[in-house]
Amino acid sequence: MTGFILTLISVLIILLFASQVAGRLDRLHRRVSSARTTLWRRCNERYEAAIASGVPEIAIAADLAKVAASSSLFSAPHLFAESELTRVLQDHDTDLPMQLAQVRVQDARRMYNEAVRSTMYLRSWRIARWLRLSGRASAPKYVDFDDGILQLN
Repeated sequence: MTGFILTLISVLIILLFASQVAGRLDRLHRRVSSARTTLWRRCNERYEAAIASGVPEIAIAADLAKVAASSSLFSAPHLFAESELTRVLQDHDTDLPMQLAQVRVQDARRMYNEAVRSTMYLRSWRIARWLRLSGRASAPKYVDFDDGILQLN
């Protein structure tokens, strides 16, 4: 009888822990989604600042990045276009609004990748894998493009 009670208590503790992990995973997936939306918004702000800069090369690179994003957000061509936009921005003197937009993109990308790292870490736990606590949510992917800080004048 005591063996049954101990087994029942152990199962309840495991289920309680699994419930906590599932809730944490759900919150992390929402955080990834929110950070992805913020990153996209910051990229749009950078496009607007680049077009408003009045430099034709910068405006062309921003348009190319925006077109690449419209076909598939954060795909390989879009990430290449974002890196190319950063390279063009670094080759030209930029004004303060452009530099601030660049810093915001960099911060948003860092926050997104940190959310992805946290989510992937928790998804790698055995209990999360064995009990499939992630549900049907797809594994988030890192966003990696060159977003180096521009030279301040």
